Amino acid sequence: MSKLGEENKLNNFWTKLIGDAEDFSVRNRTFNFVCIITLILLFVCLVFDVYIKLYLMSAALAFLLLLLGTSYYFSRIRKKYKTSILIFAITSYVILILNFFQNSGVEGPSIILFIVTFLFLLTLSNENKYRLITTIHIVIVVVLLYIEYRYPELVPKTYTSKAEKMLDIAVSYIVALIFFSSLFVYLRNSFNAKRLIADERAIAISAQNKQILAQNQQLEQVNEEKNKLFSIVSHDLKSPLDSIKGYLELLSGNMLNEEEKEKIQEELLIQTKYTSGLLANLMSWAKAQMQGVVVNLAPYNVQKLINEIATNKVPFAARKGIKLTFAIDPTLEIVCDKDMVHIVMRNLINNAIKFTNEGGEVYIKALKKSDKLLVSVSDTGIGIPPEQQAEIFTLKTRSTYGTNQEKGIGLGLMMCKEFVEYQHGEIWFESKLGEGTTFFVSLPLTRL
Repeated sequence: MSKLGEENKLNNFWTKLIGDAEDFSVRNRTFNFVCIITLILLFVCLVFDVYIKLYLMSAALAFLLLLLGTSYYFSRIRKKYKTSILIFAITSYVILILNFFQNSGVEGPSIILFIVTFLFLLTLSNENKYRLITTIHIVIVVVLLYIEYRYPELVPKTYTSKAEKMLDIAVSYIVALIFFSSLFVYLRNSFNAKRLIADERAIAISAQNKQILAQNQQLEQVNEEKNKLFSIVSHDLKSPLDSIKGYLELLSGNMLNEEEKEKIQEELLIQTKYTSGLLANLMSWAKAQMQGVVVNLAPYNVQKLINEIATNKVPFAARKGIKLTFAIDPTLEIVCDKDMVHIVMRNLINNAIKFTNEGGEVYIKALKKSDKLLVSVSDTGIGIPPEQQAEIFTLKTRSTYGTNQEKGIGLGLMMCKEFVEYQHGEIWFESKLGEGTTFFVSLPLTRL
């Protein structure tokens, strides 16, 4: 058997003797521990007293062993701790008094044994019993000393030689020292074990508090972002709707010529498309927030997936004279959430067209890079100002306007980041002011 196995076996055996921490209090286990140690030490004293022919004292020690064993039985087996302490205290007082009269009084080891018993009872009793225990010991010792002083004939000198006396006192002292050393070591180990448990609990509570604090901060941030979002959305929905209402009133009044009507119709179309796009993004985001995010994976052809979105943007780009160019491997397939990819590509292509000047170009490319699909949407537009780049995927960014005053609030890019990350992908960008911007989306080609 290994050394570790032997230690575990010994620890398990010792735990059975003194009791498990879950079933017994520290005082209860300490009492059981001291009972075992005391039983061993008393047995040694018994053997020694028989050796030096103190037969009456030997009988008393044997009786004490029996009573102490009974105390241990009530404490460990019957789990009646108070009964055990009471039995131990009464028998200790009786045996100590007998030992005083039968073992040379103050010249013997009785005073040492009184101190040992006093400290032991003091250690294992409740605080409200301290005065009682102290008073009882003082009274008993003072009375015994007074009796020996007034009636010395009642306390016979039992030692046959000085060497025998010194040996008895030395053995009693050593026994008391071993007793207190064992008790101190046990109590110290028990205290350290409790302190370790308390420290672990404190660390766990601290970690839990930090986690709760972090969650609260995160919730506050989310609430702040939602409040800002709804504030922006309510304003940005109201403005185009008011404009549409005003345009329709003008058109219905028959006060405009054909050229003015055409301009208003174009403006109506722009406002309607903006409002429609805003509502589409808002509904997608709200659905993800309220219903929870469910990623529905299925295999799709990449070229077909992107073309479904890009072809719808051709008229929008044509009105600004922007050329849409594609470079997509027709054989590429990806396992993804189709709706999420549509939302991401629609927003990226919309932004590219919106922030590109008339006569510019938007270039959409998709290729395989290692085990990932890399999609890039590049434009020759106005670029992103450096001071806005750090917050481009958050609601902290300010409302922006395209090259034809097309308005945006940043919700689309924030949603793009979320939907890409839900599919274990990445999104980032490169931009130079006045030269253009390229957004990159990296998604795993397959799912295990």
